[in-house]
Amino acid sequence: MSDDTKDYEVGYGKPPKHTRFKKGQSGNPKGRPKGAMGSTASLRQEMESKVTVREGGREVKVSKAEAAAKRLVAKALGGDMAALKMLAFFDEDLSTRVQQEADKIEQAVVPDQTDEDVLAYFATQIREGGIHVAGESEPGDIDDEETDP
Repeated sequence: MSDDTKDYEVGYGKPPKHTRFKKGQSGNPKGRPKGAMGSTASLRQEMESKVTVREGGREVKVSKAEAAAKRLVAKALGGDMAALKMLAFFDEDLSTRVQQEADKIEQAVVPDQTDEDVLAYFATQIREGGIHVAGESEPGDIDDEETDP
């Protein structure tokens, strides 16, 4: 053994000096080349590239991301619920407004205690015969009397 290793204790967090990275040498010399892009960067570059679309009778150059957004909004406005959900997913403000409107509709449909009390009162009156329901005949009505010619 050399003199360097005699004075140096090898253990956890202290690798042998001969296995350490050399100065100026990469830890992964055959790794990703400097100019290579990852999948996210490639997708971003592709979405930023321009495409020609026909809009209002004229041709316009827009990014692919903008063209996709225009198509998504058009489908949502056309009544496609999946497109509307996707649009709400991307736009948090729209998602919040849609949820608020849904809550308002749900609150309008759910009867409160007063409504339930009124309905229960009328149901008991109908069962007891105290209220005449339109379309039902009562004893003694003209429709109940049998007329034989």
